[in-house]
Amino acid sequence: MKTVLAPESLDIAGKRLILRDITPDDQREVLALHHQVFGSSVDARWFDWKYVTGQGEGVGLWSGESLVAFCGGTPREVLDKGVSKRFLQIGDVMVSPEWRGVFGRKNPFFYVSERLYRTRLGGEGDFRAGFGFPNQRHLRLAVKTGLSHDAGEVGGLQWLLDRSNPPALSNWRWRSEPLDPGQRSFDRAVDRCWQRMRTGCTDGWVGVRDANYVRWRFIDRPDKHYRFLALRRPWRSEPEGLAVLALPVAASEALPWLDWVGPKDLLHEAWAIGMQQACRDGSAGLTTWASPAMADLLARTRPTRKGTAAGVGVPTASALTTAEIGALNAWWTGGDTDFL
Repeated sequence: MKTVLAPESLDIAGKRLILRDITPDDQREVLALHHQVFGSSVDARWFDWKYVTGQGEGVGLWSGESLVAFCGGTPREVLDKGVSKRFLQIGDVMVSPEWRGVFGRKNPFFYVSERLYRTRLGGEGDFRAGFGFPNQRHLRLAVKTGLSHDAGEVGGLQWLLDRSNPPALSNWRWRSEPLDPGQRSFDRAVDRCWQRMRTGCTDGWVGVRDANYVRWRFIDRPDKHYRFLALRRPWRSEPEGLAVLALPVAASEALPWLDWVGPKDLLHEAWAIGMQQACRDGSAGLTTWASPAMADLLARTRPTRKGTAAGVGVPTASALTTAEIGALNAWWTGGDTDFL
């Protein structure tokens, strides 16, 4: 956490509330509210990963000694048409159940979100823009209160697996193999894959996926664990792309494919190695999050099921026009979230 601004006192409907920035000393209260709202089991290691090491920003609303609402975010480097910009990824928006809907239109959800956006985003803030992946109800509420733009949605795709005939790579020139993050060459391999990916990402938004980000997002995270499958040529040791998958799931479930770090034109190969891993695991199939830009490239894989995984919200305090929001061509995957 970096920004710590002066508290604000709110006197609404006879209730005195304090709106202020969160510090590391508030760890216990933030974790308690997270457990209450999301039914999670995150602990001090998660808080440090996200809000200390991850330099997260947070605003809380207090009634006496009780934290009743919170809105947080973590810095994210995003390429906007090939140009690196500093964004804030919004997450952990939570209100204690007994305070939901209190005060009507300007409620605890509004106050914590509005202060975070107002003090961090836009031309005068540390971050040019913000983005998050709320469910449709929360997105409608944010739009209704003027906090956010509706910037579209991220699709949920699923493929059922025919174990007698799993998908194959397009030709013999491709191989896949696990990549161990403990190997000294891991960071170099990820950076190579990211450099190959970024050259084809000049027409919209894409979150940076270099070794520093991949290590923080997937390896250093204390409460979840992931696997890495490298796509490479038989005659080269360095991979051309890297797929991030969840650990094995129950046989009745589809294996989550979290992310792809590599050229867009190899996305079909990434899907194929994910399906092959699902077959080896004995999973029912493969599932992923995909924004429209990504889903279009996966159309020829013929997903068994399509749906909406989440909305995309962009705070109105961002230094973006309504026209720019409407014309977004963003690349979002499950790896872009901070909760999958």
